[in-house]
Amino acid sequence: MFYLKHFFKILAKSPIRSFFLFFFSVLLVFSLGQKQLIESQFLKLIPDSKAGASFYALISATESYESIATKVGMLPGVFKVEVLNEKQIQEEITNIFGSLQLEMNPQELDLNYAGIKVIFNKDLKPRSQDLVRDYLVRLGSEGSITLGSVKAIDSVQDKRAEFFNVLKQWGYSLYLLIITIFWFITLILVKTKIFETSYILQQYQRKNRIALKLALNGLGLIFIFSVGITFAAGMPQLINILFAFAAFVVAVILHATDVRWNG
Repeated sequence: MFYLKHFFKILAKSPIRSFFLFFFSVLLVFSLGQKQLIESQFLKLIPDSKAGASFYALISATESYESIATKVGMLPGVFKVEVLNEKQIQEEITNIFGSLQLEMNPQELDLNYAGIKVIFNKDLKPRSQDLVRDYLVRLGSEGSITLGSVKAIDSVQDKRAEFFNVLKQWGYSLYLLIITIFWFITLILVKTKIFETSYILQQYQRKNRIALKLALNGLGLIFIFSVGITFAAGMPQLINILFAFAAFVVAVILHATDVRWNG
């Protein structure tokens, strides 16, 4: 209790450093122990980058466009099918008239259309794209479906997709590295205060290696607390908990040097 008492006195004198030491210690152990949970959260946050080229289709209101959209969405090579709102439909009709060089406002026409956007999987070959388009036309009656041209994914979207793929592959490792760096920085900041207190205690107590014992008791308690929180979130990966334990062992060993006053 002697060492824990003085350890918490040190933390009380530096509340900001103490807060970040606790915060990053818990975060480090939790991130290691609950690796699968953290990775799954990363995947949810990062947009899917499998989308490729796309095209629009206008479907007569006499057809069941929702059924058509569902059937097309089930085809191999189709990433997603989106049902368009009224504004998007008007824009696509305008584009079609523009490509046909017709000087006509589609809003002046009594056109009752539903619209869908078909998005292919990335790198789907043109021949396979044509098969999807032909199948879509066959789903409706003659002349009831008008297809827009296939629009390739632009360079900006392509680079963005590559970035997301890299982020998915290395995101957790980068996140863990950042957490470890911040944890180590806060550890060093608190270590300075531990050494200052240890020097004073050694002048009045017949004890040696006080800094080591303070760190062993204090960091040990923080580690146990962090492991408890990690287990509260579900069964962790125990092998990763051992890695976290090794990190704390190294942190304690850093306090094993002789305390000297440099002030």
